[in-house]
Order: sequence, then structure tokens, then C-alpha cells
Amino acid sequence: MKKIGIVILCTNAYFVLGIRFVKRFMHFYKGNEEIIFYLFTDIDPKDYLPDNIKYEYIHTTNKSWTEGTNLKFVSILSLENMDVDFLFYFDADTNVDKDFTEEWFLGNSVAGQHYGDQGWMKEKKGFDRNPRSKAYVPLDTKLPQMYYYGAFWGGTKEWTLNFCKLMLEWQKADKEWGYEPGVNDESYSNCYFHFNPPEKVVLCTNFKFLISDKGGIGETRRINLDVEKIKEDLRNKKNELININNGKVI
Repeated sequence: MKKIGIVILCTNAYFVLGIRFVKRFMHFYKGNEEIIFYLFTDIDPKDYLPDNIKYEYIHTTNKSWTEGTNLKFVSILSLENMDVDFLFYFDADTNVDKDFTEEWFLGNSVAGQHYGDQGWMKEKKGFDRNPRSKAYVPLDTKLPQMYYYGAFWGGTKEWTLNFCKLMLEWQKADKEWGYEPGVNDESYSNCYFHFNPPEKVVLCTNFKFLISDKGGIGETRRINLDVEKIKEDLRNKKNELININNGKVI
């Protein structure tokens, strides 16, 4: 049996979406591997998740949405001593609505084609075009320009840790001269995958989950977004399958 670690960063309002993802992931998961969630959040999930779900709570806070999204790499690196075979990152606002197994996302190094790659961003990809940045991808590159999600990637534990170490180095190098790429951490990961294609690419047509489903709870990037009623309902339905839609727990 393989041990698959799933990393979720869900501070502030994203906490309720992270709880939704974990519960719905395990409800619809029909595989046979061992799944453990690493929840980087500012609230202890024990009153929100059924006792049979395996997770580790890593207390984390951040002062802004940008700070939160840029915590991905350093957060995952803190899991270096965890006993897992694979580590995958999913955005907290990912949702699940149908049965699946790990077959579609498991691999040594994995990334997902962004749903806009063949649509609205087809002619002008979202790569960082600043030559001074570590995230730089030149316009005249001769390599295929597939654009990947920042919301999903992973692979073996060794690959994921090495990937995160490099991404963190790039972040620090750009911060030294005061630069933040246009799409934050996604800019760095896209630069990496452009020059080092993942072994497994999950095409957007084959992606089993819903990306950026915020459940209508409001502007999730606002630190002070009020989700207290949603949290109360989640506590009351700790052992039930839930969804969040139109800002309500259903």
C-alpha cells in the first residue's frame, strides 16, 4: 500500500473550503492507498472532520492572500520527515463531485494543464516575461508553451521536496530585489515545468476535480471575510457529507 500525502493550505476563510475538500475527497475516493492530509491552517480541524480521516494539523497564520499562497513551498519542505511515498499539493478551493481513484494523478512528477491553456490564454500564455526574474520564460522560446495549474502538482516525496527547495530559492532571489511575479508561486512552477516537463501531465479534459470552486462564500482573499456561520454549520455536520454552495453548507 502506498502512502499519499495531500497538502492543503487553508488559513482564514479558506479553512472552510479546505474542510469541504478533505471530506469530499475521502467520500468520493474509491482507491486502496493510504491517504493522509497535511492541513496548514489557523484552526484545529478536530471539531470539523470525522475521526476516521487521517490528517496532521500544522498551525499556520498569514497576513495576506499573497503571503498565504507563497507559503506553499516552505510549508511542504517542513514535511521532510513525514512517512509518505508521495506528496501532492491541491488548492483549498478545489472541490470533488464524482468517484475517483489515485490513478489519474499519481506519478513520479505530475502537473496539470491549466483549463485556460487552450482557451482564453492560448495566444498569450501567463508566463512571467521579466528577464530579471527567476520565473522568466522568453517569448521566443522554442519549447512547447503549455501553461500549468499552480493549484495542483506533486509526485514522489523526493521529487516534491527537491522541487520545493528550488522554488523557494527562486522566490528568495526575486524578493532580494523586491520583485513579485505576476502570478506569484504559479509563475515559478510554470517556469520550472517549461524547462523540465513533468513526467505525467494531467490534461484539463482529464482533470477529475473542480478548480477554484469557492462555494460562493465571498471574496476569499479578504483576511477578515466572515465565515463564522459556515464554520458553525460545518461543526454541526462533522460526520456528514457536505458541500458549500451559494455561501451555505448544504
